[in-house]
Amino acid sequence: MKNISLISLLFAAILMVACSSETPDSSSSTPAAKSLYERIGGREKVKAIVEDIWNNHAKNPIVKDRFAGSDPSYVKKRVFEIFAAATGATDVEYKGMDMKSAHKGMNINEMEFNAVVDDVLAACEMHKVAQQERNEVLAILWSVRKDIVNPHIITDTLVN
Repeated sequence: MKNISLISLLFAAILMVACSSETPDSSSSTPAAKSLYERIGGREKVKAIVEDIWNNHAKNPIVKDRFAGSDPSYVKKRVFEIFAAATGATDVEYKGMDMKSAHKGMNINEMEFNAVVDDVLAACEMHKVAQQERNEVLAILWSVRKDIVNPHIITDTLVN
């Protein structure tokens, strides 16, 4: 089985959430609101954010071992796809698994999930993504928590 990155799988869930959310009424005379993807800054900004998500994970003692055997190029490509698609990009497609399937048997605990979320939000902040948009990214991430975290695992305090 391929070593699949936690973050690429996490963003697969974001896509599911984004695709299931309601879209503005096309018959309305009000122009459609900008997507979260556009408000974040589009393709180049999201690619830069994804690069820093990877860098954050590589330095994070809580999750870095989960990524140690991953192919960085592959992971970053998939993370870009899911982040872009989940935040409303219309020209990006993600073909990965849903969160529940992707995380089956990985035994991800609360601390690891929270570390990933922190790394994503820190990357957004590094790129000056506004608080409202960071909150929306957080809401998307949090909405898939139940499909990723194994609630039967007790998380020990991280000790260096």
